Amino acid sequence: MFKQVIYESWLDWVPYVAFGVTALVFFTFVIRAIALRKERCDHLANLPLE
Repeated sequence: MFKQVIYESWLDWVPYVAFGVTALVFFTFVIRAIALRKERCDHLANLPLE
């Protein structure tokens, strides 16, 4: 009826999953930085100076 899936080498997938999560977060930040409006960018740039 149901078969149990046994991963004998599941540790081989850990680096791929970690790289995928890191790449996803990185590209999310890059896309958000590219889509940032000029006014918001200037506001954030001057924030430490205020």
